[in-house]
Amino acid sequence: MAVLGSQSTRRTRAKYGGKKESVDERLLAAMERLLERGQKFGSLSVEQLASEAGMARGTFYLHFKDKGELVARLMEVVTDDIVRDSGAWLAFADKPQRADIESALLGVANAFRKHRAIVSALNDTASSDPAVEALYMAMMRAICVRCRHSVNAVRRQGLARDEAGDDVADALSWFVVLYFGRFAGVLEGAEFDRLTAAVTHICATAVFLDSTKRP
Repeated sequence: MAVLGSQSTRRTRAKYGGKKESVDERLLAAMERLLERGQKFGSLSVEQLASEAGMARGTFYLHFKDKGELVARLMEVVTDDIVRDSGAWLAFADKPQRADIESALLGVANAFRKHRAIVSALNDTASSDPAVEALYMAMMRAICVRCRHSVNAVRRQGLARDEAGDDVADALSWFVVLYFGRFAGVLEGAEFDRLTAAVTHICATAVFLDSTKRP
């Protein structure tokens, strides 16, 4: 077991840029590995997570009350990664441009690919687990609020389509999360690039005026 923990720790450090990982990061990486190996989200135990993360069961309980509290923390990590990797588009920018939404969607696609196992498990579990559904909805509300801000900022600049408002922002947020959540983790190379380009075209076209119609 010590060898497994050591190998897992080295893999996790590589994933997080070589720095010493926190307990949160170790458990996040452990859960992702277990899910990628086919373990069902609902049946994961604290013992399994702690063992995979190379820590004692007691260490887990020093940081988290139960698995539900860990899941809440992991949802925060996933949401933070999505927001960070989206750049200016979800960062409450004053004057977001078309290029911002284009770079944002590439970042979001990569964030979903990075966390594909957890996102897929949460999607599958939310419909039957009220606690997970509440966490998932909290993530979506945070993304929608930020997307609404950017769409409205585009409107203030006179660069948005007449139809682009809060409803469009919400619809695009859900479209991106559900579509990338389903496909970003299973496509590679040229297929992944085509997926990202298609989603980018749809979102940018829904928000921004054609260049020939801009003021």
